[in-house]
Amino acid sequence: MANHEIITSNIRLPVYFDIYKSYNQLIPSHWHNHLEVLYILQGTTHIVRNDEKYTLNTNELFVVNSGDIHLTRSPGNVEVLLLQIPYELLNHSIPEYKTIRFREYFPQNQLSKDSEFQKMIHYLLAMKMLYEQGEDGYQLLFTSNLHLFLHTLYRQYATRQNLIEKNKAAKHLSRLKEVIDYVEQNYMEPVSLKKAASLVALNPEYFCRSFKKYTGFTFMEYVNLVRLTHIHRDILDSDDSITSIQERHGFTNYKVFNRMFKESFGCTPSKLR
Repeated sequence: MANHEIITSNIRLPVYFDIYKSYNQLIPSHWHNHLEVLYILQGTTHIVRNDEKYTLNTNELFVVNSGDIHLTRSPGNVEVLLLQIPYELLNHSIPEYKTIRFREYFPQNQLSKDSEFQKMIHYLLAMKMLYEQGEDGYQLLFTSNLHLFLHTLYRQYATRQNLIEKNKAAKHLSRLKEVIDYVEQNYMEPVSLKKAASLVALNPEYFCRSFKKYTGFTFMEYVNLVRLTHIHRDILDSDDSITSIQERHGFTNYKVFNRMFKESFGCTPSKLR
């Protein structure tokens, strides 16, 4: 996945919608202007959003606000409902959408008796049923449930941000997004912390602190996570040797590679294959 993710809506739907199953999935830090909704149908997913870490379990909901940098990691088997809503749709319907921030984490144990939360889940599951059945004209009912979901989210779980504070945060995130895009394009080569810091005109010490604060990882930890994601894909999709795949994607220390791979995916590269 590219770090600035380009999202295409489903055919004849105004949004991107999917029910996906995965095993030991890692998606490194990325961002997009779409509003992203994740509802965990089964399993556990870890999310790092800017500078916060969350663990989501079955029947829990998470909202990634437009433009936020986020990473997802799913140990073991997981089934997730994924809804991504274009910025333009929200900006057209919600006054001053650029100042809006939605609640992010919806823990089931705190909200099981919250009627508004239960309404949102009802609308999401209705969209799931309609999408999976795919009957003629289902898009009309799907879109109705989508708008009911968004209306509840907006009326019950939205706040307005101070534009001065928002702009300060946006400046930091803009720098990070530039670095994240740089890493995605250059991760196969030796990536210099000094070079990354110079891209955003920061001294290396301040850059390190800022990067860790907003991503939850040191710069080199993040670079290696990007490499691991590509290595994981190639182990499953090619017959090349694990050593050649590792080297092709920029990992030169085999001992560190094995340790990080097992920490990230819960098994060794050979066991995955």
